[in-house]
Amino acid sequence: MVGLGTIAQTHLAVLQRRSDVAVIGGVDPEPKDRHPFPLHAGIDEALAQHDDLDLVVIATPTSSHIGLVDRLLRETRAVVLSEKPLAVDRQGLDLLTKAHAWDELVRRVKVAHHFAFSPEVEWALAWVSTQPGLGPPRRVRTTFNDAYAALPEGQLAGYVSSWVDSCPNQLSIVASFVDGLEVVSHADLRDRAVTVLGHAAGDVILTSNWAAADTSKQTEVEFASGAWLRMDHTSMTVVTCDPEQRLGHVAYTGSVGRKEAHYLGVYEHLLDQSDDPRLGLALAELIAQVLEDADAVRSPADVTWSSIEQTGAGPA
Repeated sequence: MVGLGTIAQTHLAVLQRRSDVAVIGGVDPEPKDRHPFPLHAGIDEALAQHDDLDLVVIATPTSSHIGLVDRLLRETRAVVLSEKPLAVDRQGLDLLTKAHAWDELVRRVKVAHHFAFSPEVEWALAWVSTQPGLGPPRRVRTTFNDAYAALPEGQLAGYVSSWVDSCPNQLSIVASFVDGLEVVSHADLRDRAVTVLGHAAGDVILTSNWAAADTSKQTEVEFASGAWLRMDHTSMTVVTCDPEQRLGHVAYTGSVGRKEAHYLGVYEHLLDQSDDPRLGLALAELIAQVLEDADAVRSPADVTWSSIEQTGAGPA
């Protein structure tokens, strides 16, 4: 496990549930917690001690992903699971494709697009597959709010921006419903972003925000037939409306928290060696391309930014 910060703890909690996995080492120059496996200050020390790895998980800041993946492909035989995004532009991916055979990259490089494995997303996809009269998705709206504004600058730097942090999660969900996405417009501040994408049957709007009171994440998909579904990613629930305008409600009755539920799906598919596209390079390429294209078409005038202020002083 390379990187032992916040998200690594979720990886480790899920891996502890599996009897077919043994975590044999961790890499972090300043680990904050104690762990029941050897700790190494750097990757050099770790690779010197462990020469027969099956899987290496990269849970480090975004800017380090490509370099670590490249090195681990060269110096180990392991499958490499990187946190998302694998890259924030095509240049990063090109470094890998020029240095390694495509077949090897497909086989050995996986990306933890964990939101795509959330229970409500998997249920919604299953529902869509049973509804032949839906028609193509016409409108998709996905909104991600995180109460990150007050976090220390060092932690925010690891997330880069609300756009870079949320876009990969949003696209991993959207790409399960629509394809052929192209950026139409994009506007962002560091803590907020609004992006419009087009596809053959309609459009997609992604919004993200760190200036929030609490976490709140939803995706709505409207189909050509007038049917729709609404996934609440915070509560992991779904509301549906079929072409006959009959409503359905799906509640989450599981026993694990939201992030752990995501990674249960990631590791189920990864360790069972399924060729799931949600873990694959094609999705990582799409995300990198959208991140790059959005920067190129940046158009701040498309959005009016405002805030809700509450002083507690009562009415004037």
